[in-house]
Amino acid sequence: MKKTILTTAVLLIGLYAPGAMADDVTDQIQEGLKAYEKGDYDTAAFALDSAATLIRQMQATSLSSVLPEPLDGWTAEEAESSSAGTAMFGGGLQASRAYHKDEENITITIIGNSPMLQAMSMMFANPAMQGGGAKLIVVDGRKVIQNKEDRSLQTMINNNFLVSVEGEQGTADESLRAYFDAVDFAALEKFGQ
Repeated sequence: MKKTILTTAVLLIGLYAPGAMADDVTDQIQEGLKAYEKGDYDTAAFALDSAATLIRQMQATSLSSVLPEPLDGWTAEEAESSSAGTAMFGGGLQASRAYHKDEENITITIIGNSPMLQAMSMMFANPAMQGGGAKLIVVDGRKVIQNKEDRSLQTMINNNFLVSVEGEQGTADESLRAYFDAVDFAALEKFGQ
């Protein structure tokens, strides 16, 4: 029974792993399966954990595609992405990108698939938990926490993703809103399906 469950899990992970890293993922899964069949459970667990880490890295890289290109007149840094296993902060994905124009600086960060998001969702029920200056607004049907002091707009997507658009001092409210509107929310709602 255990072998059947492990084999099914290995096949599902293998099917989910597209692209250039798929060979590394498949190699780690095969190594884990061979070690498991030999009774070397430490090696099996390490190899399968490695395969899962590689898959999370691919997911984080995919998440970066939801971040918008720079708006007219703006420049942007390369998108950054990272993933953490369940041992670190409960796991999750993160993608961020910084945008610049004259004295205006905006960073968009997306955090996803993290157990910490459940606790953060309480902020949307009570924005006062975020501190002074925070209030709930609705933007295109989405609940958004606007914090004038932190110069940020934040929203939750399907309780799986937190999107945060933050501007430094000197960044116009209109610029924050333009970058918030530029996030591909439709793609984010479908992410991982």
